[in-house]
Amino acid sequence: MRNMMVLVAVLSLASTVGAQAPKEQAEAPKPYQVEKIALGTGVESRELVGEATEFDVSVGRVYCWTKINSQNVPATIKHVWYADGEQAAEVPLNINYPSTRTWSSKAISAGKWRVEVVSETGDVLASTDFTVKAQPGPAGP
Repeated sequence: MRNMMVLVAVLSLASTVGAQAPKEQAEAPKPYQVEKIALGTGVESRELVGEATEFDVSVGRVYCWTKINSQNVPATIKHVWYADGEQAAEVPLNINYPSTRTWSSKAISAGKWRVEVVSETGDVLASTDFTVKAQPGPAGP
């Protein structure tokens, strides 16, 4: 009986020790953090104007504006533009400060678009989708 009590005590202690195993260390901070990604019709004083996710083809050009925080500066990220699932452009952007507002723009055509923010290692940090609508044709006779 005494052996049984010792065994129970040992098992109880083992389960308590297992439950108190050291907590996993906090995940290391990521080298890049996209604070905001947005689309618009222009950039004035480093701020996006005409923010939207749907544009008329008559705007001609759409801007992708990104605010990014980086612990690794200087660095380079990319805006990769896709039109109807096909890559349309890849724009390298320099990150020279721990908090940077940067942007790229693309002449657009009607369709479904996406812009991805891609790190130097090829990781997609953020993405945003938008639609460009064609202008209606002239009314028939």
